Amino acid sequence: MSLIAGNLAIVQRLLDGDQIVWAVIGGAAAHLYGDRRPLNDIDVLVQRGSLSRVVTLLQHSHKAVQSDGSRVIWRGIKLFEDLTVRSGGLSHPFWLDEPMQYHRRRMPLLGAQVFVAAPEDIVAHKLLLQRGPEQGKHDVADVAGILRRHQLDLTYLTTRLQLMQALEIVRPRLHQLGVALP
Repeated sequence: MSLIAGNLAIVQRLLDGDQIVWAVIGGAAAHLYGDRRPLNDIDVLVQRGSLSRVVTLLQHSHKAVQSDGSRVIWRGIKLFEDLTVRSGGLSHPFWLDEPMQYHRRRMPLLGAQVFVAAPEDIVAHKLLLQRGPEQGKHDVADVAGILRRHQLDLTYLTTRLQLMQALEIVRPRLHQLGVALP
C-alpha cells in the first residue's frame, strides 16, 4: 500500500501543478465514503481531452507509463477521461463534466490531499455497472457502505442519473437498497 500511496502523491502533485481537473473515483472513493475495504489500485478520472497531457507529465517526470489512448496505468494508479458505460446498445456517459467538477471535494487518501468525486457520482456509476465478486468487483457492497455512512443529495443523484441516461435502470436498484428518488 505504501507504494501506491507514494505514487498517488506524485500524481496529485503533477495534476494539481498543471491545473488538470481530476477526481478519484471507483473503489478508492467508495473506501473513503463507505466501508474501508483494502485498496488494490486508485482510479482517477481526468477532464476530457487531458489524458495525453497526463502521459506527457508523467514521462517528463521520468515515469514509465502504459497508455492505450483511453487510459493511463502507472504503478497502481489508473487514469481515465471517459468511463461511459455501454450496455444493450445504449450509452451511459460518465466523464468529469461540470456538475461532477462542482460536487467533487478534497479529502485525505493515503497521505495525499486528493479530489474525490461526490458520493452520488460513485453510487450512480457503481449501481449502473453492478459488478460483483464474480468479476472481482464490489459495486453493490460499496454502494451499501456509502448509503450507511452518508445522506445523499437525492436531487443531485437524480440529475447525475439523468445525465447518464440511467435513471430508469438505477432507480429500482436504489429502491432495493432503501433509497427512493424524488
